[in-house]
Amino acid sequence: MSTGRFPLKKQVLLFAIALAFAPAAFAPTAFAQLPGLGDGNILRGIDDAIDRTVDRAVDRAVTDPITGRVDRAVEKLLDAKDLPKALLDPLLDLPLLPARKEVVVEDNWRALDHEWIALLSPDQLPALQAANVQIISRRTLSSTGLVLVRVVVSDNDNLPGRAEALLRSLGATAADRNHIFDERSGPAPDFEFAPSPAPAPQGGGGGKVTIGLIDTALVKKHPALARANISERDFVDSSNARPTAHGTAIASLLVGKERDHRGLLPDARLVSASVFYQGESGATGATTSALVNALDWMAAENVQVVNMSLAGPPNQVLGAMIDALSKRGMIIVAAVGNDGPSAKPLYPAAFEPVIAVTAVDRRNTVYRWANQGPQVDFAAWGVEAPVALPKGGYGQETGTSFAVPVVAAAIAQQVARTGSSASAAVQALIARAVDLGAKGRDNTYGYGLVKPAS
Repeated sequence: MSTGRFPLKKQVLLFAIALAFAPAAFAPTAFAQLPGLGDGNILRGIDDAIDRTVDRAVDRAVTDPITGRVDRAVEKLLDAKDLPKALLDPLLDLPLLPARKEVVVEDNWRALDHEWIALLSPDQLPALQAANVQIISRRTLSSTGLVLVRVVVSDNDNLPGRAEALLRSLGATAADRNHIFDERSGPAPDFEFAPSPAPAPQGGGGGKVTIGLIDTALVKKHPALARANISERDFVDSSNARPTAHGTAIASLLVGKERDHRGLLPDARLVSASVFYQGESGATGATTSALVNALDWMAAENVQVVNMSLAGPPNQVLGAMIDALSKRGMIIVAAVGNDGPSAKPLYPAAFEPVIAVTAVDRRNTVYRWANQGPQVDFAAWGVEAPVALPKGGYGQETGTSFAVPVVAAAIAQQVARTGSSASAAVQALIARAVDLGAKGRDNTYGYGLVKPAS
């Protein structure tokens, strides 16, 4: 495709997009108001009116944060032979609008208002399209062959059990609200933060190691990450701002590569998915649909170990996706959360296939706000962890989020060093974990402490 021809083709396609998003603007009554019809210059009047209408529609639909994604989608469309079908399918997955309103739902979880997600086979889509639901997006998951759909249901159907029953009656294998997950794994009442010149624990190399990260966007220009091998992709399904602090901190623990701050696997390849957005209230969140799409990408990139320092509800669609990928050999390592020892389990850590990590300090005392329970698998240092800050420099952060990289890195390094499966690497980790607390596995420390590689 020559650059000289591209703008014209792109304008034609953007005009088609505008038609899809603003059909009323092109109704017959709109043509009656077109300028220039009275002076005989009909074609110029129509051209000018269409230009203005397209500009307004595109400005409303395509906001600055996603211009690059629209460009890539348009480039793919230009090469498509079946333009109508190729045009409609990608548009259903473009985040062209701000995030829907967040609401508090059952058990005080956050979710998008009236929005549900489901996994269906491709041949079940026609039944969904004929049902009384509004389809927001649909995307075929390459890892499972299923289609992830986002829909808005009516007031009558927006009830626990009713919406699931509706979607399952249409063939969905899993259905649930589009819940919102938290980047900090729950509130930490004594959350630590202080500027710190202290270097991170020196890592063990990490050559030929690949590790996944599902978190916030990264500040890749930070000195700790500027020379790191990072592949990043955005999965936020709205035009909201992307936070960067939490993901940058976790990435610096994993692959930080500066003289005074080396991560656990400084030479590894980091496959990083940005899933968090900034809400109007200032709170950050990640939709379940974004998490599922990010996991699908991890599978496509052949990532065997994924760091998920986030937490939320027991979403059925996320659970089904994790179960499917775990059967393919993927190991997901997640934070148990910071809601306190008597708090309810948080997910994905509490899903059966997931490796759940709690935090301890350098005296191997459990972080006092860490969740506890039978879901805990390992403990690792996560108190006053030295991390990169998004505006430059380093600081200390505390929470179960910052213990997860130690365990994820240990599993990924074992896989790379021995060529074993991720599940075998987990068994090796169990064998060498330092038993803490009650003898054997317990609800506070799991199998015991996993130390950094060096």
